[in-house]
Amino acid sequence: MKNTYPQISCVIAAYNSEKTINKCLESIRTQEYSQDKITIILVDGGSKDKTLAIAKRWKTQIIHSPPNLQSAEYNKGIGVNAAKGEFLLFVDHDNILPHNKWLQNMLQPMLENKDVVGVETLYIHYDRSYSLLDRYLALFGSLDPVAHYLGKVDKLLQGETKHSLFGETKEYKFYFIVRFDPSFVPSIGSNGFLGRRKIIVENADVRPSNFFHTDVQVDLIRKGFNAYAFIKDDIIHLTGYQNIRGFLARRKLFMEQYHIKRHKLRRHSIFQPEDTWKLIKFIVYALTFVRPTYDAIKGYGKIRDRAWFLHPVLCFMFLMLYGYLTLKFTFQNYSKKIFPNKRVLITGRSG
Repeated sequence: MKNTYPQISCVIAAYNSEKTINKCLESIRTQEYSQDKITIILVDGGSKDKTLAIAKRWKTQIIHSPPNLQSAEYNKGIGVNAAKGEFLLFVDHDNILPHNKWLQNMLQPMLENKDVVGVETLYIHYDRSYSLLDRYLALFGSLDPVAHYLGKVDKLLQGETKHSLFGETKEYKFYFIVRFDPSFVPSIGSNGFLGRRKIIVENADVRPSNFFHTDVQVDLIRKGFNAYAFIKDDIIHLTGYQNIRGFLARRKLFMEQYHIKRHKLRRHSIFQPEDTWKLIKFIVYALTFVRPTYDAIKGYGKIRDRAWFLHPVLCFMFLMLYGYLTLKFTFQNYSKKIFPNKRVLITGRSG
């Protein structure tokens, strides 16, 4: 393969990422892959820590995103438009490639199947030395329990071996190929996603203001580019959060940025009208704790780690968080209709 290495543009969005960016970049630069065929594009939103100094050590192309516009998805959009490689690799600043053949494994399905447009891993890497939150992420394959119960996650639980993502699925020795229906697309396209650049930029809306990783995949799938591979491998995802409060604050910001304020620009939503019954069931699960506790016990029976038991707690907290945000922005939207020229706060006072 060494004589036929395709050019890869690796896009990383960063902002004050010094805690994880060194390990992230090191894992890319130590791949068994011709490094002159890998261009790392780091789009930074105005970091005030050591992020840029670290990035320069690893021969990265640094692009500065406008601080007033920057966000993880906006920065990715900038990186995509600057990329030139045959393939696009999306790696988050808190992702680490777990071994030096990872990139070769990711490329294999697309080199063997010309209709495969993108590749992800089946799992998040699990290690008992990680923090409680990071172990929970790896065990459940998702940091959002709502997405888990809506069936919209793109990773499997630790211990699962049967591919359960929706779509027509065919198993090969080292990967699965899934053909997605446009009506049901999980949250694919991030945390170590490899795709064909030309197909992406020519068939998806990749303008920075409209960029969102799942929306890009929905654009492609709606145009018939619906074959994706999931390799029997994993990727490390270190959140960097030391406590649940910080983690929930970040999820609140994510919800506000991408599911509320930019709702009109989105082409995909984790919640569709046909998901109503599933959402009702999640609300009951979260309030009663019964089903999440059962799922935690079931997981603990496979891998004995107390991180499983974060699940019922986080289910309840996510319900409270998402419920609060929904009520808050519903109130504000009605207030704008009633008082179009006034700014109405959540307290009800106008000013």
